[in-house]
Amino acid sequence: MSFSSDEVNFLVYRYLQESGFLHSAYVFGIESHISQSNINGALVPPAALLTILQKGLLYTEVEWSVGEDGEVARPIEGLSLIDAVMPEVKPPKIIVKTEPGKPGPVDSSAPAGGNQNNNAKPEIKIEPGTGVAGSAGGNKTAGSTTGTSTPTDQSASEVDSSGNPANSTGGTYAGNNGAGGNQASTGGANNTSTPAGGDSTAPGASQKKSQNSNEAGSSSSGNAGNANATSTDDAASSTSTNGNSSTSSSVEQPSSGVTPAGGTVSTSNPDAAASGGASTAAGSKAPSGAVTIRVGAQGNNVQSGSSSAQSSAPSGTISSSTSGGAGTPAALVPMDIDESIEIPESKARVLRGHESEVFICAWNPSRDLLASGSGDSTARIWDMSDANTNSNQLVLRHCIQKGGAEVPSNKDVTSLDWNCDGSLLATGSYDGYARIWKTDGRLASTLGQHKGPIFALKWNKCGNYILSAGVDKTTIIWDASTGQCTQQFAFHSAPALDVDWQTNQAFASCSTDQRIHVCRLGVNEPIKTFKGHTNEVNAIKWCPQGQLLASCSDDMTLKIWSMNRDRCCHDLQAHSKEIYTIKWSPTGPGTNNPNTNLILASASFDSTVRLWDVERGSCIHTLTKHTEPVYSVAFSPDGKHLASGSFDKCVHIWSTQTGQLVHSYKGTGGIFEVCWNSKGTKVGASASDGSVFVLDLRKF
Repeated sequence: MSFSSDEVNFLVYRYLQESGFLHSAYVFGIESHISQSNINGALVPPAALLTILQKGLLYTEVEWSVGEDGEVARPIEGLSLIDAVMPEVKPPKIIVKTEPGKPGPVDSSAPAGGNQNNNAKPEIKIEPGTGVAGSAGGNKTAGSTTGTSTPTDQSASEVDSSGNPANSTGGTYAGNNGAGGNQASTGGANNTSTPAGGDSTAPGASQKKSQNSNEAGSSSSGNAGNANATSTDDAASSTSTNGNSSTSSSVEQPSSGVTPAGGTVSTSNPDAAASGGASTAAGSKAPSGAVTIRVGAQGNNVQSGSSSAQSSAPSGTISSSTSGGAGTPAALVPMDIDESIEIPESKARVLRGHESEVFICAWNPSRDLLASGSGDSTARIWDMSDANTNSNQLVLRHCIQKGGAEVPSNKDVTSLDWNCDGSLLATGSYDGYARIWKTDGRLASTLGQHKGPIFALKWNKCGNYILSAGVDKTTIIWDASTGQCTQQFAFHSAPALDVDWQTNQAFASCSTDQRIHVCRLGVNEPIKTFKGHTNEVNAIKWCPQGQLLASCSDDMTLKIWSMNRDRCCHDLQAHSKEIYTIKWSPTGPGTNNPNTNLILASASFDSTVRLWDVERGSCIHTLTKHTEPVYSVAFSPDGKHLASGSFDKCVHIWSTQTGQLVHSYKGTGGIFEVCWNSKGTKVGASASDGSVFVLDLRKF
């Protein structure tokens, strides 16, 4: 008998997924390198870990009960896992009297996680016909690895990486297989699936977030290996310059999830009450104790002796003239959603086909084509034009050469981006290759230079270059016409997480090494390096004019940089947990909305979205409806609305002027990405249960 650590890790990872511990599973999958194992996840049945534990527990009961002579010496019933791993203790158990030579009855539903101080031990029960513990995994069957029950290869047109159609339909669109049909179980995000072929990598759009120094030979925490690298100069450059208002009142009280002595904390989110909000999010840090909360003087009423702060701002918004600055941010209580603004499930077009989590989606800038990328090693192009009611899809299979043949890579598609005229789609994958596809699904080029997963990928405005960032610590500019590497930049000391073009030949990159480099094609050194963040930098974005660069980090700060300064212009500290992503509004000089003020949106694992007036360095609105980490935000083309997507399965649409919630839709899985079409009439979203859906706002 033998088993490997990879096998143990895989079973633990699957157990976490099936039990609904999605963020824990995500982090564990990254740190244990699940994606690099050779285990075929499709062959592993649900509840595999529980099954083997039950068998082991039964064996231990027999071992303890039967003597060397084969006689039942000490019949034991109801042995717990904790008791079983302490054989030296062998605590007394209830003895079931039996006839000599006959073993006592054995309970096949062996207790899990028994507590010696508890008389009643919780049992792990297997649902009849499913083999899944409890109802955590939803309606999965053995061999099924997805939260949706719709296959992808019966009516959808498939094109592999070699550009060859995988069925007789060629490059034509086929009807959406199961659109509006079988829905994911009510488990929603709990149905996060393991990609076929055993590549059970955790959420990949957020993989760039947690796939850090492990594969680069440095710390996996993003903190432990990098915090010490911050020099005195770095610390100096992170000085707060956001001009905080001093008019806010300061009230000290325990933060959300920390129970004050002699009292209780009331919250509308049971999970948040149990875990301190969204503290189970990937990379989030557990609170070390009571936190001082600074509540702004505007829009908040803190009742003396109460453990909750009530907001008087409309529709779940907390508006403030202060930026939160150097003080510890206030605890924000999610508010109930007005039913009048909820979008009914029947009004959304749900697209089924992906067999695993869908990490990314993006609209074609010229046509209503929605591209999506998934952990099932495919990208898909969905025809969402008004004339097409069938939601036809093209399946772009990401294949690699193996043994002289094209085989599926079984790696996540982590990033995708359309070129400026919508004629080409670029995708980045965990297999280390970038690919360029035509709108009919044919593969135009395969870009192979990275030595490891690709985390980000962007076209420049002219459409002649593609920029990519990878775990190999490098960024690459590719010639889109030839597919060749034009220049590779190896300036980071840890995995590069995000990139963004400033001009058609200059760009910025960020990394888990806490640095931001600005580079230019043809120059062999960074033309600027920004230091100041004290943890990994998750995302960077240039403003529409290309003058200001925004960055967000696990250090819970949002910083604004200028090429004319060495230190940040603003150090915005208001979020209470990691900031995952940021977006600029398409407004201000040089845009299609020149008369509208420029604002910046930030999305955090503290379950909030904040809108910032960058010129003043102040927070305009705090959007508090979400109850789980927010992974994506997107502005409408006119800048008047903002869409946000969270792991609470909700897509919210807000007014950027008032901060009020305008529309809300709850899907069947945690939301990884939201995006607007070019006309501003439709919002697309991708989810952890394999679903993609489109909201046509003209209907509401």
